[in-house]
Amino acid sequence: MAGYAIVYAFGQLVLKVRVTGRSKLVPGPLILASNHVCNFDPLLVGLGARREIHFLAKEELFKASRWFDWLIRTYNAWPVRRGGGDASAVKRCSWLLGKRQTIVLFPEGTRSKTGDVSGFKPGIGMLAISNRVPVVPVHLGGVARSVISYWTDRDFVKRGYRKRPACNEGIRVAFAAPVYPDAFAADRHGYEELTQEVERRVRALAEEVV
Repeated sequence: MAGYAIVYAFGQLVLKVRVTGRSKLVPGPLILASNHVCNFDPLLVGLGARREIHFLAKEELFKASRWFDWLIRTYNAWPVRRGGGDASAVKRCSWLLGKRQTIVLFPEGTRSKTGDVSGFKPGIGMLAISNRVPVVPVHLGGVARSVISYWTDRDFVKRGYRKRPACNEGIRVAFAAPVYPDAFAADRHGYEELTQEVERRVRALAEEVV
């Protein structure tokens, strides 16, 4: 696909994206659970995974313009309402997993201002256990200090959370071993335990020095 080729070239030549642990991605339906730093994060995860992905995006983005609506839908974005549970989004994710697709979720629920990992919400555990699919933890490093965040997160720029970087340090996309749902109970406690394990592995990736 031409669009992916353009984004891939941009990631390699401009953003200097480095990938570790891609071999941890298993065949079949999959949830990629990543920390969230920048509006460009879904495409960064997709670049790292090198497979077709689907992701949720706040519904306001689809109303920005017809061109932008077309663009993000081209890259498999699906609208979700903010500020509460969206049952249709959960159904959409389950439907995609039933079609053996890979979906990207950001369990923190919103972008981190500092780039540090925040607490994960248990919805990801519920989705994984209900659909019996593994979750691969993902960590995006260096994004908060990258030029892509300065370009795309203009609200953070205005509030002083993002500044133009003095140099291009590059971005790291790291994958950890998958968390399988079989060992967790199909109840709220099990959802929380699986989510905590995914969060633990994402935090461990963040502490690695490469």
